[in-house]
Amino acid sequence: MRILRALPGLVLLLATAAWAQGPEDWLKQGKQVFEDNCAQCHRANGAGLPGTFPALDRDLFVSGDPAPVLATVLNGRKGKFGQMPAWKDHLDDVQVAAVVTYIRQAWSNQASGVSPATAAKSRGK
Repeated sequence: MRILRALPGLVLLLATAAWAQGPEDWLKQGKQVFEDNCAQCHRANGAGLPGTFPALDRDLFVSGDPAPVLATVLNGRKGKFGQMPAWKDHLDDVQVAAVVTYIRQAWSNQASGVSPATAAKSRGK
């Protein structure tokens, strides 16, 4: 039982240790997660499709407080263009942190990154 209770902490510790890889590794992983899951709608250049899918490049929502961005990635969002799916059951905390860091720093965006611990907290862990 002790092992099972310690498991979430161990997973978070490993994710946090992996976070120390370096910014270029995180951007590379985040870019891959984005290309595999997000680019079909938001486009590889972050420009989206006007009137269909919102742009992420030069977007104040993306480059502002990271908490709503994390919540959107994890829980999805219904907006004027339709509905973004929730990714909480498909991406782990490391992947969520990497992709949010990527979109906050890709193209012309220059916002801070987020850690897996922050993603876990947003998830409610």
